[in-house]
Amino acid sequence: MTTAILLAVLGGALLHASWNALIKWEPDKLAASAAVAAGAGLVALPVMALSPLPLAPSWPMIGISAVIHVFYFALVGYALRHADLGVVYPLTRGSAPAFTAILAALWLGENLALNGWLAVGAIAAGVVTLSADALLRGGLTPRTAVLAFTNAAVVVAYTLIDGVGARLAGNAVSYVSWMMAATGALIALIVWIFYREEARAKELGFWLRGLVGGALGITSFGIALWAMTKAPIGLVAALRETSVLFAAILGALIFDERFGPKRWAALILIVVGIGLLRWPF
Repeated sequence: MTTAILLAVLGGALLHASWNALIKWEPDKLAASAAVAAGAGLVALPVMALSPLPLAPSWPMIGISAVIHVFYFALVGYALRHADLGVVYPLTRGSAPAFTAILAALWLGENLALNGWLAVGAIAAGVVTLSADALLRGGLTPRTAVLAFTNAAVVVAYTLIDGVGARLAGNAVSYVSWMMAATGALIALIVWIFYREEARAKELGFWLRGLVGGALGITSFGIALWAMTKAPIGLVAALRETSVLFAAILGALIFDERFGPKRWAALILIVVGIGLLRWPF
């Protein structure tokens, strides 16, 4: 992984944590998650128009991923409704990298070098430390844990599907724009059928914030998928989940969530994991 790819994925991780913080800031978390998904779909439309058509082998991946992302956004909204950003976000995002790397090695034959496996392990250890802190301070309920780990499985699924799909599409930007447009259309249809009156009652500012969150989300995901066409999926997935570091910081700065010694130790482990990605052995 080159320095340019590493820095790009880290920037995308910050954007990813930011749109999750935006959802947490809204009183209605589930509606906010739907608004972000719909916003991402709208942002994707002009990108689709300016990008080449994804190659045919990627079309099934686009459809499957769009359906999976509907469940993902719903689970994000439900989880953030019931727990701190600094609790549910590390559990959801951070428990995925190790499984993604292992499955990528088994399914795609992408066996990582020693430093790659050590980096994935260090990042995962940092997340476990964050989660342990949440358990010790009573910030994790059984319902939150089920939601977080279910969504972690969803993250692993769409990461592998989209990593392969972006490669088959021949253009990562084309792939992510078509996939997010399809996701936004599906969520808009669900909202129109089941939550039409609630959607009409939302003020314009709510939808504008959803559009901003959608722009952050599609940019973050586009960076990750582009990186997956240049580097092993397992490494990019692990590095992208350093977004938990940014989420923990945002949770402390914006929502006054506690940031004690265990979280500092977790962040050190995550930073060590990032460093290992550039250690040539």
